[in-house]
Amino acid sequence: MHKPIRLLTSLLLVAAAHNAVAQVPMKPWGKPSLQGNWDFATITPFQRPAAFSEQEFLSPDEGEEYEAAVQAGRAARATVEFDGEHDQSDLDVGYNTFYLDQGTSMSTTMRTSQLIYPENGRMPGMTNRGRETSGYFRALQSRSPQGPEDRNLYDRCILGFNAGPPMRSGAYNNMMKLVQTEDYIVIQTEMVNDHRVIPTDGGPALPNSMRLWKGDSWGEWEGDTFVVTTTNFTPLSRFSGTGENMVLTERFTRVNEDSLEYQWTVE
Repeated sequence: MHKPIRLLTSLLLVAAAHNAVAQVPMKPWGKPSLQGNWDFATITPFQRPAAFSEQEFLSPDEGEEYEAAVQAGRAARATVEFDGEHDQSDLDVGYNTFYLDQGTSMSTTMRTSQLIYPENGRMPGMTNRGRETSGYFRALQSRSPQGPEDRNLYDRCILGFNAGPPMRSGAYNNMMKLVQTEDYIVIQTEMVNDHRVIPTDGGPALPNSMRLWKGDSWGEWEGDTFVVTTTNFTPLSRFSGTGENMVLTERFTRVNEDSLEYQWTVE
């Protein structure tokens, strides 16, 4: 049996509308309210840049310096005068920089990466099986399409590239709405208007033969944290080169009126 590769990330989301009172709002049935519109755009890199080496956190001054450098680089690209030749680097992202919404600040945790395990903040190398599988999909993508199945799920808008699960900060559409009742929590992402309806009382998983694009999600409360476990992905649901056997655990913790901690583990 193969030992699973484990990734752990953490990100502090901010409310779309800020309030001054810093306390955790509660629902009438005694659970923290997760409901609201949440923005997960951040300039905190997913993987730790080589420049930070073994440095896990930035000081406030270092954080301000990093934010300023990122924003200055964007401003420089946005103000380049058109000289009659197109800027291919701008076109390669699919939209020019006017349409991008990548955030302007780091997460308040001041981590140098969203990835907190492995401890070096870097993705582990692929296994031989992972490289073989990725090679198949690269070959499929490189040929002239013989049908829609030759394109990936993001090109076909079946899944949003940052909508997950799990959700990751991307180039744009970094918004998520949570709607909460006592029995269900609904996660709706701005990207491709995707949504998941998750029961809050745990419950049995689907049989192994039933496979879903976004997997089968069920949730339960661990104290004040809502924990969602998702399995039963399809072979094409390849988050970061994983596949149908991925097990995803997401943890949602309301920190205060304006903040929600979103942490997820992939095995």
